[in-house]
Amino acid sequence: MSALIEGNPKYQNVTVMKVNWDDHKRDEIVSELGIRRRSTLIMFNEGKEVDRVIAQTSTQAIEALFAAVAAS
Repeated sequence: MSALIEGNPKYQNVTVMKVNWDDHKRDEIVSELGIRRRSTLIMFNEGKEVDRVIAQTSTQAIEALFAAVAAS
């Protein structure tokens, strides 16, 4: 994900927050966001969810999320 952000000026203002599933799977943030498994990436724009990918770690899937945020 870092290479994707560094390689595209449109994504330079993206803030990434990582939540370790093993440490936080029972925490409020996980239940509030409806995260049910590892490898969940959620993109927000101005506090609203734009899109998410679950159990997909390919560059294409992640870049599609960044593009969705850039377009919104």
